[in-house]
Amino acid sequence: MLNEVHSSPAEDGKALGRRLAVELARAVVRAEKRLGRTLDRGELAKRLNVSPSSLYAYLNGTTLPGTGVFDALLDALGVTGPEAGRLGTLRDEADTARRLRPTAPRTTAHRPTAPAPPRQLPLRHPVFVGREAELARLDGLRTPSDDDTATGPALVAVVEGTAGVGKTALALHWAHRVREQFPDGQLHVNLRGYGSEPAMDPGEALHGFLQALGVTPAAVPADTAVAAGLLRTLLAGRRVLLVLDNARSTEQVRPLLPSEPGSVAVVTSRNRLDGLVVREGALRIALDVLPRYAARTLLERQMGAERLEREPHAADELVDLCARLPLALSVAAARTATAPVGSVGALVTELRRSRTPLDLFGVQDTDVDLRTVFQGSYALLPAPAARLFRLLGCHPGPETDAAACAALVGMPDPPTALLDTLAAAHLVRQHTPGRYTLHDLLRLYAAELLDSGPPGERRDGTERLLRHCLDTARLADHHLEPWRTTPGGPPPPTGPAAGERPPIGDHTEATRWFECELSALQALIARAAATPGLEAYAWQLAQACAVHLRRSGRRAQRAAVHGLARDAAARAGDRTAWATATRRLADALSRLNRTREALDLLHEVLRACRESGDDEGVREARLSLVRVYASCGAPRRALPHARLALAMAERSGDPLALADGLTSVAQQRERLGEHAVALEHGRRALELYTRLGHLDGQAGILIGMGRAEQGLERHAAAIGHYEVSLALDRALGDRYREAHALGHLADAHTALGRHEDARGLREAALALFEDLHHPDAEPVRAALDGLRTEPTASAGHRAHEGRPGP
Repeated sequence: MLNEVHSSPAEDGKALGRRLAVELARAVVRAEKRLGRTLDRGELAKRLNVSPSSLYAYLNGTTLPGTGVFDALLDALGVTGPEAGRLGTLRDEADTARRLRPTAPRTTAHRPTAPAPPRQLPLRHPVFVGREAELARLDGLRTPSDDDTATGPALVAVVEGTAGVGKTALALHWAHRVREQFPDGQLHVNLRGYGSEPAMDPGEALHGFLQALGVTPAAVPADTAVAAGLLRTLLAGRRVLLVLDNARSTEQVRPLLPSEPGSVAVVTSRNRLDGLVVREGALRIALDVLPRYAARTLLERQMGAERLEREPHAADELVDLCARLPLALSVAAARTATAPVGSVGALVTELRRSRTPLDLFGVQDTDVDLRTVFQGSYALLPAPAARLFRLLGCHPGPETDAAACAALVGMPDPPTALLDTLAAAHLVRQHTPGRYTLHDLLRLYAAELLDSGPPGERRDGTERLLRHCLDTARLADHHLEPWRTTPGGPPPPTGPAAGERPPIGDHTEATRWFECELSALQALIARAAATPGLEAYAWQLAQACAVHLRRSGRRAQRAAVHGLARDAAARAGDRTAWATATRRLADALSRLNRTREALDLLHEVLRACRESGDDEGVREARLSLVRVYASCGAPRRALPHARLALAMAERSGDPLALADGLTSVAQQRERLGEHAVALEHGRRALELYTRLGHLDGQAGILIGMGRAEQGLERHAAAIGHYEVSLALDRALGDRYREAHALGHLADAHTALGRHEDARGLREAALALFEDLHHPDAEPVRAALDGLRTEPTASAGHRAHEGRPGP
């Protein structure tokens, strides 16, 4: 009976003490809200004239303060009036109940023990590669020393990135590595920010944390703010690591953060948690896909290095097809790890041929099924941002700009707010101002959404993008050849209105735009060529890209683009467009030394233009024939076509056509040794080009005039022509012609005995040719070798006999 009498007050004393701790925690929260800042526990202890550890014991409910200290604590927290009286009564009742608790025998079995520190970290991924820079930044979250615990800030890091990029793997790898620095425990929670389950309420996470720290379920406050205050109280003075995984928002995370030094929180999220960075001063670590070396290493460690050594090329392709996304690489490795030898190549083939490649990254576990993982991010987007994300599936390039995004959604201005929403969700990445990228697997997912979306959305978006790119490419092309009065080409096909064009005001901006967009433009040309009703965009875009492709020395790409344009024009039945595209293709093939193919195409064009009465097409075809014959060292076969083209130009009276005809004849006369005649034609052509402001034509004829002057042994005059041509080529950004101009200058200096100058010029020419991966590098290299033994002019001169035309 005595035990029964004493057991109830003892239990009542514990309960009353827990109630008092909860009430004090609420008072702390209210005080912090009123003050607009976190209470400094060390300063508060000084005001009460107690030690910090005693204050923590009062707030934790493990020790009851004396009445004097308790009254001072309430006063410091701003608790007055009836509430202060109620809390005072509660303190007295708890004290009385505890005094009635029977004394326990002093045996080890009944000695009270503190709860064991929580050890909640899940298993880390067994294979972790790369991320050296990110780990180093996390290592910067140093745990303060004992001397710093009263003054140092609480530390928070936010690991952000797109779905499947390895945020959790990084956080857990680092957490396991540094867990010994947190002797008071490690807490972990999956906040379920993405996926089919509802996101976790902060109160639920707090409930789990408080229990792990020794609070009984009945004592956990129902109010989230109060529970958050109690968590901060319990973490004060301790060193605990908190890993808050898969957070959706700042509001979901903020109640779970420590407020005093010693503890560290690492948050992972697919969203950009700006609030934590701005208000809590969190360290932001944004993850991108793995570098190529790390992606390959990840496959090696999961599949075995020996296996990949047997299929090295397939392994490299698999890295690309997985977009270097860690989750995709791991799923691919799992698919092939136990399969027969050769399965890597088989998977690569299957991925390339599949119409729905994401199916091959599907697994039964939804948390690692790639499509399901992406869906978790997409489902949270507002409708306008979701539409833009889908329409990005129309864009084939590795990156895009805000103006193209405006065209995709049919807006007159860049959709900056929508792009920021996608960037905040890490569904796109802004890698330079105004330019955005998303990896290939996300683009595949966007394309899938587009196909299952509203009818006509894909075609309308594609046509708006094509119209925008054509308008912009024509504008850029005009700045490459500003002597044309208007951007060239026929009116664009009728279609949806395009968005705003990016500002292109000069040659430099035009070249930069082409360099950034060329890969996407080629893919769009291929798409338009294969889509019934959109073929006209293919050949018109190819025409707008022609000058830049030629000047930048992209021989293979130039041939591919004009080949697509030719096929598209043939399917659409447009004979004029077919003839132009075929002629441009022949010019490109001649630069690839595919002379026979080029000649066959040009003779085909010549016949077709004659049959249709297209005199301009005939004249252009003859000029192309001149270029092909000249490039293979056959000036006698080129000259008749040049003379016929000149005669046609003289009849038409077109000054540009006349200048081109004179140039063509002058170049062949010079190659045949008729230097005086060549100079006479050259001077007339230069006068016309100068009057027209045609810099390209001036650069070309000046080289011919320089060669003619050299043929007449007037090397100083030749150098003057070459130097002007070189300056024009550099101004135009024509690196291929710049290399040839340097070679001709070297010839002239060699003839004057200036061998050191010649050697420097040839080395500069060789560097350009090698950078362009052009076969003309070989004769220049041979000429340089000749200079090292016995200086000769002939080797260098022969190396540059094929001065290119358009």
